[in-house]
Amino acid sequence: MSPLLSMAIRNVTRNRRRTAITLAALAIGVTAVGSIRGILNGLQGAMIRGTVEGTVGAIQVHKTGYLANVMSTPLSLDFEFDEAMEKKLLAVKGVKAVTPRIMFAGSLTLSAEEGKESPEALFFAATGIDPQKERQVCPQRWDLFTPGTTLDDTHLVLGDALSAAFGAKQESEAVLLAPDRDGSLNGELAKVGGAMRAIMPGEMKIAVVPLGLAQRLLRMEGRVTEVAIAVDDIDRSEEIAAQVREALGPAYEVHTWESLVPERRTIMGVQNGVSAVVSVVFVLLMLLGVANTMLMSVLERTREVGTMMAVGVTRQAVAVLFLLEALVLGAIGAITGSVLSMALTAALGKKGLKFTPPTATMSIDIYPFFTPRFVVIIFVIAVVGAVLFALYPAMRASKLRPVEALAGR
Repeated sequence: MSPLLSMAIRNVTRNRRRTAITLAALAIGVTAVGSIRGILNGLQGAMIRGTVEGTVGAIQVHKTGYLANVMSTPLSLDFEFDEAMEKKLLAVKGVKAVTPRIMFAGSLTLSAEEGKESPEALFFAATGIDPQKERQVCPQRWDLFTPGTTLDDTHLVLGDALSAAFGAKQESEAVLLAPDRDGSLNGELAKVGGAMRAIMPGEMKIAVVPLGLAQRLLRMEGRVTEVAIAVDDIDRSEEIAAQVREALGPAYEVHTWESLVPERRTIMGVQNGVSAVVSVVFVLLMLLGVANTMLMSVLERTREVGTMMAVGVTRQAVAVLFLLEALVLGAIGAITGSVLSMALTAALGKKGLKFTPPTATMSIDIYPFFTPRFVVIIFVIAVVGAVLFALYPAMRASKLRPVEALAGR
């Protein structure tokens, strides 16, 4: 160990009360920044899982041009989904499961109760799914259903808004009307199997219907408008999507969940921005504490600095000494704060947190977690920041004149 580093460690322990206060400020700041990031990681992870495993799927396949025309006539951009296509998709490395769907819009009304008029028909957006295959791709979709909900060949599930608007009861008869790909209006009878809660805003006026019912209603037997795909690693979605494109050819377009629901990334970007601002405030406060401690140390040790210079210690060595003291403080505070934040995040990650988004009717489970990269980043910021904020006190100490310093001026 170098003599200057030994002196720096000794000097840090001389004023124990001030050192303890400074270390506490550093540790609290690092703990706060780390814990906020850990909780945000958990929230964003839950959002991604809810999107991928709850409704969208990691990857979706459509007929080329579908997304560009989704607001006009998407039913005309349908395609046949058969066993050969399913095998081709499952043969792609990384693909776990696939499920066919039909996305369409229509109107729905419930049969009138005895002695009452029929409720007014309401428009809604519907997703036709295969209950068995869908469960393999989006298992969390079933978590949105209220207890006792039935989804099979004859039962559909209404979103909370539709269910509340109708005052729907389970097993009530429902009449679905929807135009097919040729514009002809068709109707089908079904029963209400239950209700579906919403996690994110804007997901209320919807319904989930069995794929067979949707195909009969739209006169699209054996045909679908999209195929959703589950993958073994969400982080590899883009890579797997490229392989799916190669397997299917130019007649199909393949998109990952990030391009299908870009608003999720926008929300997470805003969250990251707010988190960064809060983190900067905490970091500045804790580093200002380091700067104040070092400046007070310089003022109290003026004669000591003068004595050092009088016996031949260079101005550069004096500056380095104070910077090393800040380095020691920063390292100890950063280590303490990192350990505390990791322990707190691990405890919260094991127990989990409940969070209910605005306008949602159910909560989501958040499991905070750390990434090794962030731990390294916050440690480096704390240590380097402590040294940088000690530059002014160190330079001030190095510029003292020996005679004046020995006189205490």
